[in-house]
Amino acid sequence: MRHPYLVLFTAVIAVSAAAPLAKYAEAADAIAIGFWRTFSIGILLAATLKSSHLNMSKRDMGFGCVAGLLLALHFWTWFESLNYISVLRSTTLVCLSPIWAGLFEAILFKQSPARAFWLGATLAIVGSAIMSGQGEWNSDLFGDSLAIIGGMLSAAYLLIGRSVRQRVDIQPYGALICLSSACGLFVAAMATNTQLWGFDEGIWLTLAAMALGPQLLGHIGFNYAIKNIKASTVTLLLLLEPVGAALIAWILLDNQTPEKMEIIGSAVIIMGLFVGLSGKKKLSARKEDPID
Repeated sequence: MRHPYLVLFTAVIAVSAAAPLAKYAEAADAIAIGFWRTFSIGILLAATLKSSHLNMSKRDMGFGCVAGLLLALHFWTWFESLNYISVLRSTTLVCLSPIWAGLFEAILFKQSPARAFWLGATLAIVGSAIMSGQGEWNSDLFGDSLAIIGGMLSAAYLLIGRSVRQRVDIQPYGALICLSSACGLFVAAMATNTQLWGFDEGIWLTLAAMALGPQLLGHIGFNYAIKNIKASTVTLLLLLEPVGAALIAWILLDNQTPEKMEIIGSAVIIMGLFVGLSGKKKLSARKEDPID
């Protein structure tokens, strides 16, 4: 494809639809939503593999499977959070993943981020406090916790992917993480007696839309665009996801008008992410790594 920025713009729109679609399909459990989203795209990508794609080292295959399991847990916690909090609130808190990734890098790899990163992290924490300040533990704060954990899991998934994608093409890597994620979610479904089929036509159509939109056009689109566009640019554009998700939810769903404190808190978080990522950009200027 000759227009990576068009792919990137399409990918941002696609991932923005993930939370509204999951909210619309709330009759299906979070595990079921994550399973069908990853399983269908995993099968689709596996069907396109060539013999040259199969020369993956055992080490990379192992890390890819771990990344897939982290992705499964990310989807589980994030989609479950939508049962308790709004689309805007959930998506914004999940999008804290770049902050968590920076903290993990500092702790695990001794890569100290720039001062701007810590300023951005502080702003993001303040924004989270503003959003959660009026919540009650049995509802809002529990959902906030699930969304934040989902963001942490996403950050861990991205850190593994940054390494593996340097050596593995997008098709085999995408198939591996999607299928390993689906396997993990299938085991979770069997252990918890979660319904994976028997849905009505509307739910199946929504699940198909999630697979083809947020998963295929979104996640795979980002991995395509990253070959021609700096990772810092892609990450900054991802800050539009909460805005797009809130707008789509407001148009398509009932009771999704953001509250005043959610809007203020989201704005502070996005500001913090923008400041923090400007610091991370300086840190990683010598090596642009792929992201989700």
